[in-house]
Parts: sequence; structure tokens; C-alpha cells
Amino acid sequence: MIPIVSFLPVVNSQQKLVALRPDFGDQTEDTYSYLLNVLQQVDFLERLAPLFIMLPVKHPRELPLDFAERDTSKHIALCIPELSCIDKEVGDKLEHFASLGMRILMDDFNSKASLIWPETKGIIVDCAQGIPSHIQPWLFSLQNNQHLAKNLDTLAQQQTASEAGFSLFSGEFAFSPTNSNKTGDATARARLLKLLNLVSRDADVKELETLFKQDASLSFMLFKIVSSAAFAQTVKVSSFVQAINLLGRRQLQRWLQLLLYAKQGDHGSGLNPLMLRAAFRASSMEAYCRQRGGSRDEQDSAFMVGMFSLLDLLFSTPLWEILKPLNLPEEIVDALTERAGELGSLLAIVELADRPKSQLLANALQAQGIDAGTYYENQVYSYTWVNQVCQDM
Repeated sequence: MIPIVSFLPVVNSQQKLVALRPDFGDQTEDTYSYLLNVLQQVDFLERLAPLFIMLPVKHPRELPLDFAERDTSKHIALCIPELSCIDKEVGDKLEHFASLGMRILMDDFNSKASLIWPETKGIIVDCAQGIPSHIQPWLFSLQNNQHLAKNLDTLAQQQTASEAGFSLFSGEFAFSPTNSNKTGDATARARLLKLLNLVSRDADVKELETLFKQDASLSFMLFKIVSSAAFAQTVKVSSFVQAINLLGRRQLQRWLQLLLYAKQGDHGSGLNPLMLRAAFRASSMEAYCRQRGGSRDEQDSAFMVGMFSLLDLLFSTPLWEILKPLNLPEEIVDALTERAGELGSLLAIVELADRPKSQLLANALQAQGIDAGTYYENQVYSYTWVNQVCQDM
């Protein structure tokens, strides 16, 4: 049976997607080899490049000696439990892999006076209870390498890890209650919601232009998006009307939904952590709807459900109150507020797919009759789109 695993996003200090870390939960030791075979079948690793997979391997002694010579190795960073390297055979094998250019990180790193594996360059530290005091010196002595702080539950923990010297981050911190915007710019939020309402009812482009002109930041983002690689044009954009027409109503609606997240809160020069998660949910919902034969309008509704599903966290406001001025169809509101209907069932699935809940995810997929091949195909589609969004924003 093909294993179902969720993929936990790994981000950098700008909250942009860098890698995915499979969550194997309590599955058997050889799950990673089955997973790699499945991912190869859907061309997962190639299509996700330059993102890579941070692959946890609990018993590296079992890794075949030719692992680093396989085509998949360039897309993988091995995450090896540091204590397993006490075994000289494991250490020698990893040294062989490293000599062939494979990325290796010491997981659950806990070395103190000296390194357990002398060739250690990158480390992974469980920071759920804070950063152990003996870790800080290693972050400085192992410079010029990417170190991952995992199991971060709050934005404060993520910030602390960043200041300590970590450059990669994973955990539930995006969903932290502190990731909200009670004191944000209510006028900007109202303007975005009004724009979304105008686009959804196909308002005249002049009405849209008027609102864009009232917000310098929003105007800048519009022109930046139209000028990005995803919407590259051979002509220079010289007006709001031209920018809106080049982007198109459907894409404009989607980018406005993203901007709800991008414009809210104070995240320095980085993205709001919730934006990546919302973008993933939206693209996943769209993919499942399309595979079920949904029309273009139905796919747009699915996308919207995924995108709006985190607005209550973003604004620290009940979702029904945020949705009220949008005058959305009943099935969308019910999916968001009650997890009702087909869209609600799909939302319940995508809410599990980027969190460490692989067994619940497998059960939910089975209940909806979604096979492993469809699931992994949708994962690569979703994360490819999310990566593009991160680069464009």
C-alpha cells in the first residue's frame, strides 16, 4: 500500500518556501523508499526544483551505498539522527555520501564539547522548548550553512531562532494566535474587500482603477505582479486600466485574495507566514475540484474557500463577520464556517496536508475516495504554485 505522508513547509527568514519535510508519523522504517518511488512516478522532485525534500531517515545504516548516486539525490537533504552517527559504519557511509555532494543535516542535534559526526555542517534542532544553551556556539562555529529550527509553535519562537542564527524554520508558528492584526489598517482591509466584491460582480474597470489609486501600496503590488515573471509582457505597463486588463479578472481576483494576507501585520521585509499556508490551501482545493471535473467557476469557488479559510486568524475576527460584506454564495460560506458540503470536506483534507497529521490525512483521503497518486499529484501542483507566489510577492 502506498504510504500517505503530509509535507511540512520549511521557510527561510523571509517566510518564503525553501523545502518540504515529509511527516512519516509512526509509519514503518522503509516508508521513505516507497515515498521516493511514488514521488518519482509523478515527477514530484523535478517539478518542485529548486525546492528540495528534507528526508528524515531514522536508521541510516539501512541506506543503500549507492543512494547518493541516484537521480533523486540532488533534490534531497538527508536528515540523520545525530546519535546514530556513534555507529562508525553510519559515519563512514555518510562521509561517502557527502564526498559525492549530497546534503546531510544532523537531526536532533545535541553535540556539546565536540561533534558526534566530525563532518557535520548543517544541523536541525528541536526548539519547541526553546534553544538549548549549548547550541548557540555551534550556530556560530558552523557558519555559512543552513540550520533548521523545527517544532516552532509561535512567531516569538521563530523570531528568537532567527536572531540566534538559524536560517530555516518549520512548525506551527504560522497558526499562532499572535499572528493577527487587530490593530492593522482597517481602511486598507475594507478597500481590499471592496475590490474583491467589485471583481466578483464584474464591475467596470474604472471602478477598480479608482480604488487602486486610493492605496499606493496596493497600486505598487498590482504593477509588481503584472511585471513579474509569471505575467511578463513585451510592452511596458503605463496605466491602471492596462495593468488590470493584462492581468485579467480571474487572476486579479486571486491576487487580491493573496494581498489580504500580504498587506496585513508587521513582518518586516518578509511575508506574513499565513500567506504561504493560505496559498497552499487555495491551490490544493482548486486541484481537487478540477480532478473531480469541476467547472472553471467551481474551481474558482474551491480556490476561494482555501484562501479565505485563515482570515479569522489573520484578522482575529469571526469568519462570518469578515465574509458578510462579500455576499458570497451559500455553499462557500457553509464550507468555510461549518465545513459543510463537498467544498467543506475538501477543506478538511487540505487543512491536514501541511501539518504533522499524516494518519488523520490518510483517513480523510480514504473517506473521500482520493487515492495516493491523486494526492501526490495535487501536492506537487500546489507547492509549485506556492513557490511561484513566494517569488512574485
